[in-house]
Amino acid sequence: MKVSLRLLFLGMVFILGATMSCNKSETPAENGVSLMKSQPNDVYHEWVNVFLDLDRYAAFFRPGPAPRAMAYMGLSAYEACLGGMPEYQTLQYRLGIPDMPAVQKDLYWPEVINASYSYLMSKFFETVTFKDKAGNVLNKENFFNEVTTKENELKAKFKNEVSESLVNKSEAHGKEVAAAIWRYSITDVVGHNAHLNPFPVPVNSKGCDWVPTDPSVATRGLYSQWGQVRRFALSQDDLDALVSPFECDADTNSVIFAQAYEMYVLANIARKDNRGEMEHISEFWSDDRVGWTFSPPGRMFAIADQIVEKENFNLETSCVLYAQLGLAENEAAVNAWYNKYKFNVERPITYINRVFDPNFKIPWLGFTPPFPAYPSGHSTFAFAGVGILEAFVGGSYPFTDYCHQKRTDFLGAPRSYNSLRDLANESAFSRLPLGVHYRMDYDGGNYCGTLSAHRVLGLPWKR
Repeated sequence: MKVSLRLLFLGMVFILGATMSCNKSETPAENGVSLMKSQPNDVYHEWVNVFLDLDRYAAFFRPGPAPRAMAYMGLSAYEACLGGMPEYQTLQYRLGIPDMPAVQKDLYWPEVINASYSYLMSKFFETVTFKDKAGNVLNKENFFNEVTTKENELKAKFKNEVSESLVNKSEAHGKEVAAAIWRYSITDVVGHNAHLNPFPVPVNSKGCDWVPTDPSVATRGLYSQWGQVRRFALSQDDLDALVSPFECDADTNSVIFAQAYEMYVLANIARKDNRGEMEHISEFWSDDRVGWTFSPPGRMFAIADQIVEKENFNLETSCVLYAQLGLAENEAAVNAWYNKYKFNVERPITYINRVFDPNFKIPWLGFTPPFPAYPSGHSTFAFAGVGILEAFVGGSYPFTDYCHQKRTDFLGAPRSYNSLRDLANESAFSRLPLGVHYRMDYDGGNYCGTLSAHRVLGLPWKR
């Protein structure tokens, strides 16, 4: 009797152990409900922050290459995780991706995302030079080690949560999809590795057309070819929908004179503001300089990360959000740069120096970015990003931006807004007291960015 009870007890222990082992090695999907809905977003928080660190120091990776990279990374994670998101469908056929691996189910989705982001981040930054804010070249290996370390750190964490075999299977699928997305990305011959030749052709200038404003920064237009980079949602008609109010007119009653003078007054206020509100706005949003902060489109991912963390979005929602945000920021870059070189509008400093103040200089930033004015890239990126984020949190979402709260080398104190649209408006407006844009650049960017977000949201994401 005692032997039988002992055997029965051992049998129960064996069954319990086997059951626990099965639970660790498998990812149950009960009643067809996506497991991603029940998983946390931590893996996205980790990889967004790695990207923002690389983006900060990556020379000539702003403004276009950064959102392009995030578009493909977000798309790859989305496609790799479709087996865990039954309400969503592939964009492979809509986008013309030739060799996407088959959808797989019952994987550990955080590791799928981890493997996908690691693979593509290494690829996109492989040929990038990293510099500090003084222009000194930094050791590239440190940045690649950051990627490898993060991948291994997360993979080790996941092995404590599920079986090693499941982690390895999930890793293989994430990298297989990422490799297919990478092959697709390099067929975009204009965008692929464009940072290696960021000033590809001279820009013809005549009359009041744009001319380089600081020969020590550039003598050609930065990314003058970016309007031909692959688009995911915008049509050619969309690119050509923007109109310009600009007329080359030095008359004091002209629109261009009024807008240049408005910027001139605001820039002088910011210069004399002694760390007040106007100076805070202009510095807080000035994500132009390599080594100082992440890029302007990178800023929208930093804002998204704060929202995802604050709202504790599940893994599925985070996956969709970052895929849509990446595509929208890519479209924003293409749309803005297509129109910049289509209209070729001179920068305010050129007009001001020629027409009414030959001694005017740019406050704080110290230079005007080396490409035409209209529309504003900051404005386009901000309104594209907000257009996506509003689809997740609504149009009246109050928000405080903590992106630069620990900075002491400029005014990085957090700023609060009644809505995300207010945030986008301030980002766009900030370019006026900074001294680099007209009001029409702000308005044109609003149009281009809003349209970019609308077209991305209109893609057939759901079944």
